[in-house]
Amino acid sequence: MAWVTTSSGIEIPEPAFDSGNVTISTLVNAGRNANGRFVGQVIGDDKLKIEMNWAALTADQMHDLLRIWDRSQGGSFINEFHVYDPRRKAYRNIKMYVGDRQGKPIMVNNPGTGHPRYWTSVQANLIEI
Repeated sequence: MAWVTTSSGIEIPEPAFDSGNVTISTLVNAGRNANGRFVGQVIGDDKLKIEMNWAALTADQMHDLLRIWDRSQGGSFINEFHVYDPRRKAYRNIKMYVGDRQGKPIMVNNPGTGHPRYWTSVQANLIEI
C-alpha cells in the first residue's frame, strides 16, 4: 500500500527516510485584552499537514507528481488524498491542497533531449483544507 494516494489512484512515492513530517495545526482566533490576558477561541477543526521530501526522483516520477496539481494537464489545486491520519490511527480520505513544490534538476547522461533525467532534493507539502 502506498503511503499517500490520490482518490483517482495515483500513488505518490514514499518520502525519504526520516522525512514525511506530520503536523497537526489548531487554528485559533486570538489576541490580548486591555489587561494583557489571552482571549481566544478555536476556529474550525484541527488540520493535518504532511511535509514530503525525496532524495531523488526520476523525470517521470517528478512529472507524475507535479501533474496532480497542474490544471493545464487536468490536475487540481485541491485533491482528495488517502493518507494516514495519526489522530484516527488509520488511513482516511482527506481533501488537501499543495504548498510550494521544489527540486533540483540533474542533467546526467541524457543526450539530445535537454531534459533533466533526475530531480534531487524534491519537496512538496500537503495541507488539509
